[in-house]
Amino acid sequence: MMDIYVQSCGIHPKQDYCWMKIITEENQIKENPPLLQTVTDINGKQGFITDFYYSEEPSIILAKGNNTSILVITALKAGKRSEIYGRPIRNSLVFISESKQNLEKISNEALYNWNSMTEQIDRAVNFDDELGFKVDRQLIEQYIQNLDNPTSSKNTTKIHIVDLYIEEVKKKNIGGNLILLAVKIIAIVALAILIVLFWAKTVQT
Repeated sequence: MMDIYVQSCGIHPKQDYCWMKIITEENQIKENPPLLQTVTDINGKQGFITDFYYSEEPSIILAKGNNTSILVITALKAGKRSEIYGRPIRNSLVFISESKQNLEKISNEALYNWNSMTEQIDRAVNFDDELGFKVDRQLIEQYIQNLDNPTSSKNTTKIHIVDLYIEEVKKKNIGGNLILLAVKIIAIVALAILIVLFWAKTVQT
């Protein structure tokens, strides 16, 4: 199972850009993807996933982890919705999966066939009076499933590309250090109690 988030906007002024978690065709809720995770790039620079891209610029951000990996693709331009809106609308995506291979396949498609991905995602995102926009998850899933043998085309879009590594091991170490610290504190308190009891017994005798 892959989690899919889409960021876009509605046609009305109050329907500004927001993230939507696309669970099913009927179940779509406003929810931010987990992008405030500590990551490190290949040069050792550390920060949150959001520190490594600008949502207004075409970007491909792949954060690899031991348990789950996260792919962020930003600034896929909308066509007809932009014409209706009166200015450019950008669609951004987040895919979360336990399979690095699936996300690498999608990121390669974005890198080599940016225009094709832009068109496919544009077809899947439409205005919605209540939510601002609604996403056809089935169209996105079908598009992804057909990426087994992608054909490369000439890409003229300048894309910001970053490979990141989620600091899951460090988080586990921090948890282990906290447990070790708690054990040390308990041992010190127990030793202090024994000393006090011994001292009190000595005074009484």
